[in-house]
Amino acid sequence: MDLSEQTKHFLTYLEVQRHFSPRTIDTYRKSLEKFLSHLQQSPTLEDFCEANVKSFVWDMKIKQGLSPASICEHLAALKSFGKYLVRSKIVSTNPAGNVPMPKRPKRLVSFMSQKDLAEEKFPELENPTLPQLRARLLLELIYGSGLRISECQGLRWNQIQEKEHLVRVIGKGNKERIVPVTEALLSRIEEFRQRQSEAGHLPTPTGYVFLSEDGKPFGIRTLRNDIHDLLRSIGWEGKASPHVLRHSFATHLLENGAEIMSVKEMLGHESISTTQVYTHISAERLREAFKKTHPRA
Repeated sequence: MDLSEQTKHFLTYLEVQRHFSPRTIDTYRKSLEKFLSHLQQSPTLEDFCEANVKSFVWDMKIKQGLSPASICEHLAALKSFGKYLVRSKIVSTNPAGNVPMPKRPKRLVSFMSQKDLAEEKFPELENPTLPQLRARLLLELIYGSGLRISECQGLRWNQIQEKEHLVRVIGKGNKERIVPVTEALLSRIEEFRQRQSEAGHLPTPTGYVFLSEDGKPFGIRTLRNDIHDLLRSIGWEGKASPHVLRHSFATHLLENGAEIMSVKEMLGHESISTTQVYTHISAERLREAFKKTHPRA
């Protein structure tokens, strides 16, 4: 049985049945193509075995010098592919299932302080442009409610429940979660909706919030640039990205006493270990404050 054909069936399954984003599917495709290239000529299903997966990992690590994070990404695709084959009863066991993931070095994520994101840092603009209004709305969705930039891109008007002060988020793997929204977001919605109408982007209940002139949602790059320009406009000199705002959202909630399980749910994390990185950030800051201020430290 041709292995290449099976990988195509797997990618179709991710798109049609699992509703993975095009970006995620493309990442899986590249990883599988890399593995097929490692196997070289016309690989069959029998070539997808534990020995060849281990050889692939060794090649990436020793010959190609890839980072543990990159190797983990490629190996995760193979593990997922193996699960699909088992579920489809094409193979009995996952060939990649027992291959261990390389250990990633622990690193602290970038985030802004609560002072950096204080409301007075964002004064009301006299005659804001539509991109400026869009950036303010994005700020409230990402820093205010913890949305990913991709979730903002796919957001539709009927997902924002203004009366309940909630937003229904369609996250990774088409999973839905409900998170609170800020008063600032609710106060900006009507102005943004009005300005969109004036620009010819007529809002409808099932239409995209961030709608471009061609009737499609704005591209991720455009929305990232909105956030970049907004953060630079307030004098932020660090990494100016949506992810920094999402990291800040989680960190500030924990610093102010939120329970980690609640933060996990709001972020849409599948595993608590993913959320725990933010407790490490807070603990590190506490240690620094202790050393600087305690007389016996």
